[in-house]
Amino acid sequence: MPTDITMTPGGKPSASAESKSKESKTASQKKTQIIMDFLRECSPYESDALRAIIGIASGKTTVETMPQYDRAAINRYINFSWDKETGNTDEIRAHRQARALELITSASQYVGKEEVIKITSALLVISSDRKDIDNMVSNLPKIQTSGRPGNNVNQSASQAIPK
Repeated sequence: MPTDITMTPGGKPSASAESKSKESKTASQKKTQIIMDFLRECSPYESDALRAIIGIASGKTTVETMPQYDRAAINRYINFSWDKETGNTDEIRAHRQARALELITSASQYVGKEEVIKITSALLVISSDRKDIDNMVSNLPKIQTSGRPGNNVNQSASQAIPK
């Protein structure tokens, strides 16, 4: 009796290596597509901030023990769309807290109720932290408008830019 390499000893056909490879490739492509769809829907800095805040929710870190790059990721997200000429410290704090609320809302779809409480507590601390606000204000970009000196927005591409 000829043997078929796709048959198992019990006489049942098994999946060939080729079909397993195709299934694995398809699953990998689906995962990639899901990740790409998620990233396209994120606002600027949101994915890094979510990663950092979900670390707090899962108990892997706290506000006090989180790495500086995670705290910076959260601060980049909550500082987004602000510049030096926009407002005073109270307005900045209000903006940061509004952005923190947006981040809580985003994260709540990935964690449970208990974790949302951890996230909320952490973001309240970070968004109102005086040191973070002062650091933010000192590092904010200035508004660039066409009437201000030093603005290169209207500079022609053929002009040489000094080194």
